[in-house]
Amino acid sequence: MDGSLTSRAATFERVLLAWNGGDPNAVRALITTDYQGHMLHLSNGERSAQQYPQWIRDYRLAWPGVTFDVVDQASSGDRLWTRLMATSADTGSVAHGMNLSRFDGELIAEEWALWSDWQPHVTQQPRPATNPPTPTGPGH
Repeated sequence: MDGSLTSRAATFERVLLAWNGGDPNAVRALITTDYQGHMLHLSNGERSAQQYPQWIRDYRLAWPGVTFDVVDQASSGDRLWTRLMATSADTGSVAHGMNLSRFDGELIAEEWALWSDWQPHVTQQPRPATNPPTPTGPGH
């Protein structure tokens, strides 16, 4: 992991700690004072630095027992891309998200997020070995 990815991933992980039961006010030390969040999956999805801790509190009230985990991350320039999975302890349902964080130094200055709807968690069973089908799509 390169230095910028390591540093940004650590900052993002600290943000997730606030969402996963930590102190919501802790995000204030991880974002710029002019932070802007764009939750693209919500009709009223804009949030400011001032509003961020309350967003976490409101989410926890609406969805108690949900935890967020990083599935994959990549960094380029001042951006960190994160693929996430949210899991509900109450229902076992999962949701999948993509988050793009723009950094100003070590702090998150802007984010864009998009989440799927909640889905039942299905454990994928291994498939028996078979011959792969012959490709018939474009390019074949």
